[in-house]
Amino acid sequence: MGGGSRFAELLRRVRRKERPAVAEVRDTHRKALDSGEWTQPIRTVTFTALDCETTGPDPARDQIRSIGAVRIRDNRIALGERFYQAFGDARSASSAEITVTRGLDREGLSHATPLPDTLERLIAFIGDSVLVCHGAERSVQFLNAALAAGAGGVLEAPAVDTRPLYQWSRRARSLPEAPSTELSLEDMAAEMRLPRYLAHHAFYDALTTGLAFLKLLAELESSGALQFQALYREAGVY
Repeated sequence: MGGGSRFAELLRRVRRKERPAVAEVRDTHRKALDSGEWTQPIRTVTFTALDCETTGPDPARDQIRSIGAVRIRDNRIALGERFYQAFGDARSASSAEITVTRGLDREGLSHATPLPDTLERLIAFIGDSVLVCHGAERSVQFLNAALAAGAGGVLEAPAVDTRPLYQWSRRARSLPEAPSTELSLEDMAAEMRLPRYLAHHAFYDALTTGLAFLKLLAELESSGALQFQALYREAGVY
């Protein structure tokens, strides 16, 4: 979205402990939405589907337990470009959580990278892409809280949410909107007949989010919405 210089600058800000305000980032996105900057075809945009598993729902009190992400490029999941990091002691993890994701095992989990170091790697992985999350506002809030507590700064990547995009899909098919409080990723994936993966695992939830996004995106494009700004108007949250 406008070259890699934006995220290179973000990395420099993080290292210098400069802290751009969330309001400043939102204003930048709003201006881009209202200008000609985001008129590029959706198919030319690179996305990063991301999921954060947390200890609770409140970014001010709770912690990130794991982060998973996968790249979406040329309207396809690029499994060769994936990210996964868990935090905490492996002794507290279930056997289901200790899956072979980029070689993760009990030994690897017990020597997990500290969250501040992981955030820098995550920002570099996101690069010049757009975030896709199921519940994007909450995910961004958790990541921003972690950045503020560590190196400083906030995420500058635009983010889109599969929840409002799914609601749009239901309206387009003359179906009632799903109650937002009950719109879980698992329920949405089942209704969309997507492959079932291990639930509440950050990497597999990111993969499910990416698959749902691609299916919803195909519906949006078939309606005639071909530019990124149309997608962001419908599902952008940050």
